[in-house]
Amino acid sequence: MSLRQQGMFRRLEQFQLTEVLLAPQQPGVYIIYFKDGTPFYVGRSRVSIHDRLWKHVRGKGSSKIKEALEKGTPFQFEYEEMISVEQSEAILIKELGVMAFGNLRRETDPADWT
Repeated sequence: MSLRQQGMFRRLEQFQLTEVLLAPQQPGVYIIYFKDGTPFYVGRSRVSIHDRLWKHVRGKGSSKIKEALEKGTPFQFEYEEMISVEQSEAILIKELGVMAFGNLRRETDPADWT
């Protein structure tokens, strides 16, 4: 069962300026997908999901996303507002796997940090 089917995320949107403008100015996590539904990037913002996605869609965020957009790769995205974005991102990366993502940070749960 996908995270969306579990009710964790909002519906997929096209990764375009007009859709990103509607993302909230709240902390949270987001997933950027290839058009076929394969996850490409999991990210977080401690301040504003909107601001992070805005940077990505304009090519000012992740270099991996910028490179893909410059090649014309179509993306979709979804997001969810969260209190602990680090923990949420770690759960997503664990559930979705890390090898196919552009960020490959292999994050872990902050509760496990020493």
